[in-house]
Amino acid sequence: MADLAADGDVPPRVEDVVDLSSGDIETQVVAICRRLLGKADSAWREAPDADFEVKVITGGLTNLLYKVSLCCPAADPPTVLVRAFGKAGDAVCDRSMENKVFQDLSKAGFGPRLFGLFGNGRLEGWLEGRRPLEALEMLQCSEPDFMCMIARKTAELHARIVPTSIGDMTKVDLWDQIQQWANLAREVSFPDDPVKAGKLAQLDLPAVLAEIEHCQRLLPSRLNSDGEALLAAAGPLESAAHRARRLLYEKRFCHMDLLSGNIMFSQEAGDVRLIDFEYAAVCYIGVDVANHFNAVPESYFNAGNRFEPETWYPSSLQQLNWLSAYMKERSLVDLELDRELGEALLQVVAQFALVAELRWVIWAVVQAGYSPVDFDYLEYATMRFRAYFLYRKWQETGRRDQDHREDLLH
Repeated sequence: MADLAADGDVPPRVEDVVDLSSGDIETQVVAICRRLLGKADSAWREAPDADFEVKVITGGLTNLLYKVSLCCPAADPPTVLVRAFGKAGDAVCDRSMENKVFQDLSKAGFGPRLFGLFGNGRLEGWLEGRRPLEALEMLQCSEPDFMCMIARKTAELHARIVPTSIGDMTKVDLWDQIQQWANLAREVSFPDDPVKAGKLAQLDLPAVLAEIEHCQRLLPSRLNSDGEALLAAAGPLESAAHRARRLLYEKRFCHMDLLSGNIMFSQEAGDVRLIDFEYAAVCYIGVDVANHFNAVPESYFNAGNRFEPETWYPSSLQQLNWLSAYMKERSLVDLELDRELGEALLQVVAQFALVAELRWVIWAVVQAGYSPVDFDYLEYATMRFRAYFLYRKWQETGRRDQDHREDLLH
């Protein structure tokens, strides 16, 4: 792995804050672009307001996104993405660390360019010629083989990226973060909104939080010496169960939110790039892998369709194809994917799927209490909690695969 070189560059910054409750957000966004980009480019500084085009980018559940273009041949860059942090996101994200990590990724060429920071957001490079994947393209293994592209890019992230802004690459904050979110969720109430109050009561937050310990017993945590007891119980070092756990318990820099909208495809380059690292952190790679699989039915839902994990959750065969491409990219020659190892990997991924899903249930309750985004977070939390119990059933009793779905994808 290579550290990202700290070259001392400090991105331009202004203290302006976008008032997300105002009716003139677009005017504020243009003003911030003028101040940040105008320092180095006179076109952005001097162009008349009529030359600016601002477009709202939909789909974000945490932040507000705007594509700002300057209709001037001399403008460099001609287009940027303005990301205004949502208030609820401040409760679940360390924005200062997020900006530092984003800068590290930008320097390494792994993420979009960073053009500047403002009081509650940043200016990012617009990925021209790229589009987000459609939900079901995450399952596509025909040309273009998106599943293998994503697996290889995830492997590159895990193997190569070590942000200099993260001091200790052995410290996983997963459980501390979940507990912090749980504490925030306990404070959420709706005394003036009986509809939301009813939905929160129906969700049964105490039942949600009670599942945290169940996940901690299955996965590396303080209850098992950070996985050491689980590895010991898995059998000899050469056993499939031990090798599967050793791989998926590895601590690496993880994306933690690999849904379709955060995977950008270029037809010309024939590859994908990952964006939106606001939840990225050092974690067990099994969480990143399982969360990506969990994100397939979630992405299908976000695209305006129904939430159908029974139908669209990756099959065993699809998961194994993904894992095989991942291991080849990382040159894990000691982990030849035979049937025994494949079954062991699937079992551990199924365990990680539980905490990956539960994490978003708790997140959604926090968002319901704080977010200005027009979205039914409580219904979303209830939906994901139902999926949690479905995945728990699969993990405990097995799952009847629906490999016939591949016929539906062509």
